[in-house]
Amino acid sequence: MLQSFSADQLTMFEVCWQTLRAALFVSCLTACHGYNIYEDRIPNGASVPHPCKPNYIWGGVGHENVLGGGARNPFGIAFQDAGNTWTEALCRSDSDGDGQSNGVELGDPNCVWTSGAAELTTGLSHPGVCEPTDSDLCLQLNSWEIDCTIGDFTCDGIGHPDTTNWTITFDNTAVPAQETTYMCQIFDIPDDQVYHLFASQPVIDNPYIMHHTLVYGCTGTPPSTYNSPSSCGMYLEECSVMLAGWTVGSPGECQRSDDGFLVGKGHFTQVMMEHHWNNPTSASNYFDASGITLFLTPNLRANNLATLITGQEDLTIPAGESAFTVTGTCPKDCLDQKLENTIYITSAHLHMHYLGSSGRIEQWRDGVLINTWFDESSYSYDYPVSNVFDPPIPLLKGDEVKTICTYKSTSKDEITYYGEGTSDEMCYAFMNYYPSENGPSECVSWDEFTTCDDFGSANQFSASIFLLVGLLGLCLMGTLV
Repeated sequence: MLQSFSADQLTMFEVCWQTLRAALFVSCLTACHGYNIYEDRIPNGASVPHPCKPNYIWGGVGHENVLGGGARNPFGIAFQDAGNTWTEALCRSDSDGDGQSNGVELGDPNCVWTSGAAELTTGLSHPGVCEPTDSDLCLQLNSWEIDCTIGDFTCDGIGHPDTTNWTITFDNTAVPAQETTYMCQIFDIPDDQVYHLFASQPVIDNPYIMHHTLVYGCTGTPPSTYNSPSSCGMYLEECSVMLAGWTVGSPGECQRSDDGFLVGKGHFTQVMMEHHWNNPTSASNYFDASGITLFLTPNLRANNLATLITGQEDLTIPAGESAFTVTGTCPKDCLDQKLENTIYITSAHLHMHYLGSSGRIEQWRDGVLINTWFDESSYSYDYPVSNVFDPPIPLLKGDEVKTICTYKSTSKDEITYYGEGTSDEMCYAFMNYYPSENGPSECVSWDEFTTCDDFGSANQFSASIFLLVGLLGLCLMGTLV
């Protein structure tokens, strides 16, 4: 039923619409290339868990290689024999021989699934890998070696006699029975002299819930509540300088031999460690005391590092898209404002969640693309790629940086938005650079706006936009009453 409006209401609606246009422009998001279609032909094809790496996804479900390609596993062979189609016979078969049908393992126990509408999204297992992998039965049935290791970590300087290994871990804390939790705790670090922080390695206590860890340097005095693990958001004003981090799939973080973050006497003597716990089943019996080891050297290196964050926070990803692209632009006027002088990018990596399928970072100058720093044609959240640049890439005043993220949402039946949860999405690039005194800490977009537009930090910026949307909603409510 159409509703008619009075002239006064139309005038008010016009005012609201102009307010909306001033606050948020409609995002222009473009579909691009195709992607592996086979995971769309089975239930939960993009969400099959790794059988022996908690929190990991097995991307190439029908292959022995976790990322796909190469030899097929028993389920992949059966799927091919079924014409690469999810049939009732395939559903009721037990391809890996572990006593559970393919349908049960993939969330379609009654074999009624149709594309985009799996019955279950939790309690999944792998239909091509006998589980548990270390049982006598599965040691016989799994005819290839399954990589259950997280990966070894090596970094020049770790074994040096002058290096200090400083490990910080959370107090053992009950994990809330909810999908997404951010917890923070403050720690002291050595302050007897100046150090360069040049590497970090995770200490994972509970791999079933650990999503990522970040370590921030504190420039102010944080609230005392964070002396023990306390609920927090993605931003604390007093501790906002990123120094180290870990995410699923990374064995650790290592800087080039010439680079390090200044900490210790006269610099950062306190740090805040932030854990993101992902508990999708809302289990109530989990505890965690994870942390990170920081490697500090008093032998100061040539370059003082800092971290620049770019990306796009205006994410509205429709369901059912094979390739949906967003771009976050750090524009010329923002870099002109934030850069004191040329900075040199030493490394960069993308951060998306499980819908992320590909991405790249571009450098523009005078409206011309001069450099694509890297182009990940197959992005995997579980297997992040750190792109190291040697020699480092100069970023000049007047340049623009574009962070481009592409998502595959064929596994979703509803819109996915930006958010802190694993089931939400993000589009960020984290890049290290030197000299630290020359550059900014962030240049993040919300649609066409950036953090240079007097919105403060990235998360304060988002909050400002949400406030504007809320005010608009109240405005429209007044219009339509």
